[in-house]
Amino acid sequence: MQQVPGEHRTLAPGLQVEPALVVGRRNDVLAWNRPGHALLAAHLDFAAPDDPATRPNLSRLVFLDAPTRVLYRDWPAKARAVAGNLRVLTARNPGDTRLAALIAELAARSQEFRSMWDAHTVAPCGRDVHTLAHPDAGELTVVQQTFDVPKEPHQSLVTFTAEPGSPSAAALEALLPYGRSVDAPVPYASTP
Repeated sequence: MQQVPGEHRTLAPGLQVEPALVVGRRNDVLAWNRPGHALLAAHLDFAAPDDPATRPNLSRLVFLDAPTRVLYRDWPAKARAVAGNLRVLTARNPGDTRLAALIAELAARSQEFRSMWDAHTVAPCGRDVHTLAHPDAGELTVVQQTFDVPKEPHQSLVTFTAEPGSPSAAALEALLPYGRSVDAPVPYASTP
């Protein structure tokens, strides 16, 4: 069973201003800080990553979750990026039956996913710019960056930033009360 290392357990919550997540090799959210949760999934329980039964999956959220779908102004571009990244993940993990099951679920439940998957686009998520229509912070443009973790090859740190001094930075700043309103420690989960 793979664990989130101690240094990563302190990294995401240590980023008190910038939204951040730690994701596993199937795009499962293993940890997030409060701004990351507030930005992407405030409609979900903050402790959801703790339990494998409720652990959010970013791919599933993009294709099957209505609040996530309306969050992205250019949802088709985000969805194509997710499908392309899933192609990368399947190439890196050809024997991963849980990843294959996730792809089968998405194909069975989403015509859009089937069409995008059938396009055979292969594109890793590294850096993307997204305009979000956030229900609390309003419209903002963020740069999403994904950093591979060398010592944990099946984990990545995903961060969201905005141009300093921009209206989008102010919108991210508006999420800070959510991030600082609860002093409870950030929960972490392990992934098999």
